[in-house]
Amino acid sequence: RPNKQDDGFSVKRTACVFIRKEPFYRRSAVETGLKRLGYTISDRVVWPSKKEDALVIWNKKAGAEEDRADQWEARGGTVIVMENGYLQQVDKTYYAISAHGHNGSGYYPVGDDLRFPKLGFTLKPWRNGLGEMLVRAQRGVGSRSMASPPQWAEKLVAKFKANKVTARLVPHPGDKNKLALDAAALKTAGILHIWSSAMGVRALVEGVTVIHHAPHWICAGANESNRAAALEKMAWGQWNVDEISSGEPFARILGSKS
Repeated sequence: RPNKQDDGFSVKRTACVFIRKEPFYRRSAVETGLKRLGYTISDRVVWPSKKEDALVIWNKKAGAEEDRADQWEARGGTVIVMENGYLQQVDKTYYAISAHGHNGSGYYPVGDDLRFPKLGFTLKPWRNGLGEMLVRAQRGVGSRSMASPPQWAEKLVAKFKANKVTARLVPHPGDKNKLALDAAALKTAGILHIWSSAMGVRALVEGVTVIHHAPHWICAGANESNRAAALEKMAWGQWNVDEISSGEPFARILGSKS
């Protein structure tokens, strides 16, 4: 497992952690993993002096939080953004981790081992767009570039209707039973329009054509021919609690040259 000796971390470094505590946000796992790498943890802003100094946040909300993250990077530090995992059998078992931004707007190193098969999903036959057209409603959370515009989904459905195209609005499920609700909605789907949503990742597994409208998405450009590769790359952007506690995802990001 990563530690401050075998990862070459020999200079004093600080991680300012702004992740809420248990049961859902796994702050203790984040702190444990960073301490394994030799980090001093702070819940206050200690401005960085080098790339290895980290600011760890949940999502990257427009406003004061995004402004602080921008200042952090301008001073040479690394911003690590966490969120709920993109694809998981059980909610709150995997967490997305990347530098700078979330859901394809940031970066993370991709390794050589296969991670997608460990998630326990089997790729379903491609539906070739046959089925319902769905539009996933969004909550408008995220950075200035990644947050969906107000009523984005509702306006898109209205636009389709005006052009005599049938599209069904799928409400955002919130946090309760969301994985099962997404799976149920996708049973009859042929095409799914998203802003930038984890539901789109599950849709790719189910063989549904996904069209994203945000500037970035974790599986941007995925189609029938390359979805396996896109999902494998996605899998390197999310980690389970034991892996987070080991420090591996942080060591990979903070030790990379991206």
